[in-house]
Amino acid sequence: MTEADRAKWDRLHAEAGGPSAAPGWLENLVLPQAGRALDVAAGRGRIARWLAERGLDVTAVDVSEVGLARIAHPRVRTVVLDLDEAPALPGAPYDVITMFAFRAPELGPRLRDALAPGGWLVVEHPTTVNLERHARPSRRWLAEPGEVRRLAAGLTVERYDEAWRDVPHSQHTARLVARR
Repeated sequence: MTEADRAKWDRLHAEAGGPSAAPGWLENLVLPQAGRALDVAAGRGRIARWLAERGLDVTAVDVSEVGLARIAHPRVRTVVLDLDEAPALPGAPYDVITMFAFRAPELGPRLRDALAPGGWLVVEHPTTVNLERHARPSRRWLAEPGEVRRLAAGLTVERYDEAWRDVPHSQHTARLVARR
């Protein structure tokens, strides 16, 4: 990631409020209530805080120090890290790994390697189908159909779907829940 990208994310996080609520669909998952979790590209920590409030010890990783500083939860440890440059994910193995709204198809092997046996991978990302209704974000930031599912190569896919969703606004997303 370039310094300009990092500065952009720092500015956006500085201008935003605290973490928003985690997506409601997560409430339907039966994830571990103890253990270790990794929130990839955590931003201001909406998913990291949700995991911590359920009893997990969370490592929140993001390129933006400003975003991570907004998390401030006793069960969340923050790590400033450019995931494009990191050879491995810090502190593996994890019982749960989440990645929301961060496109990194090349990260798949590192995600799978960082999962503990029986560990869960939970991913949500907008897809290129969004371009049918919205001009932004550009194709560069959107997953191709099936791309998110490929992150789970070699894992047991418990749930996968791609669909239009209306929360918080109209968006076509892929959702993946897989287990090692």
